[in-house]
Amino acid sequence: MLSGTAMHAKIIFTSDFEDDSLIIILKGNQWWPTFDQKSIDAEKIITEMKDAVKESDIPLFLESKKFVLLSAVTETHGTLSHERNLWVLRLLNPNLSLLQLDCQVFVHKCIKHANQMQNKIKFFDKPVQLVERNRKDPIIEGKILASKKDRLSYARKQKKVEYSVGVIGFAVFLILLAITYPWPFRDPDNQIQMWLFTIFEKLIGSVAITALISYAQFHAFYASLHEDSIKWTIAGEPEKKVIKTLV
Repeated sequence: MLSGTAMHAKIIFTSDFEDDSLIIILKGNQWWPTFDQKSIDAEKIITEMKDAVKESDIPLFLESKKFVLLSAVTETHGTLSHERNLWVLRLLNPNLSLLQLDCQVFVHKCIKHANQMQNKIKFFDKPVQLVERNRKDPIIEGKILASKKDRLSYARKQKKVEYSVGVIGFAVFLILLAITYPWPFRDPDNQIQMWLFTIFEKLIGSVAITALISYAQFHAFYASLHEDSIKWTIAGEPEKKVIKTLV
């Protein structure tokens, strides 16, 4: 088993996956152990995982249906248990970066399988927390981006200024277009009126460029969210301090 100070992570989700589908996902990611699920080795992992479970949830964890996991690639180990109609993934690994990676891969594989098989899956909105065992405060938190709606909401929150400038700028651009339209009431002989229209006409270009640049920045960030199933941030820091998987 792994040595050193273990980091643990927990991911909670609901799904209409059959057990066979979950086993396919786990085997496809090389997380299915070579030993039997009821073997002594499996019991050792369950006993070790029990230390990462909240004390009040231990009886439920021990009685629940569960799969024991052991990654052949990263040596991350853990359990996937069914508790109160929820699937709870608990993982342990002393390497923070590998634990991040395994969380991302699991979420990505589940979403991909659900889309292919037209299954339903919903991850809890609560952030994925990577916590040193026997401690309460997380080191890193991750926001799961399982759908287009999640990614759009996250992008709007992270790029609030760019999104607002883009939307408001476009609205102002349309208003200026309407104002500077050659309406019949425009009087070429009215110098004050023409002076005002000239100002509005000069503003159109600046407003359009500003709105386009802001929207492009927002859209580029939104597009980048398709690369990762989880966006990680340093716990306790402003959410804009996003970090990448350290692998």
